[in-house]
Amino acid sequence: MEQGYSLSLIALLRGIVFNHQKEIWENLLRYEPDVKKYFQPVGLELYLDKSEGYAFLRQIQWEEEIELPRLAEKRQLNFFTSLLCIVLRKYLLEQDAQGGSVRSIISEQEMINRIKVFLPVTNDEAKQQEKIISTINRVVDIGFLRKLDDQEKNYEVHRIIKGFVNADVIGDTLRRLREYAAEKNIGN
Repeated sequence: MEQGYSLSLIALLRGIVFNHQKEIWENLLRYEPDVKKYFQPVGLELYLDKSEGYAFLRQIQWEEEIELPRLAEKRQLNFFTSLLCIVLRKYLLEQDAQGGSVRSIISEQEMINRIKVFLPVTNDEAKQQEKIISTINRVVDIGFLRKLDDQEKNYEVHRIIKGFVNADVIGDTLRRLREYAAEKNIGN
């Protein structure tokens, strides 16, 4: 195997690659065709968004039905995590529409406020807020958010969320999540 792009292969097998990972990112850009060629036979494709600065592997959707085991992890997200991801994607759309900076920063309190809009009123605000904060931490672990080193409890929304949450479904999905939360009395 060509040693030149081993760095890219290993990084992609471990997860998402961001452009702030300078050495890996430059290696990936340099060897992009080789990396794509390497993963293709095992049913994985490189999803590389140079303008937004991220890359990851995803399972190839074959035209004919071929039964292959999944290599790329597909995560089932719980209600709160799904809701936060959709809310963050909507926030990113709003920021882009305003023509703001490339970085999208959101405070913990702003995320809490945006999620509460979709939840039924509760008698235990503290418990609900604790659940939302633990969800924020889960989304940090997934890689869609990064906690900033400031006193304000601010987070950067990673633009990679655009590769996972389709902007066309945001309105309908938020409506369905709100209905589900009310029906199941989630958030209380």
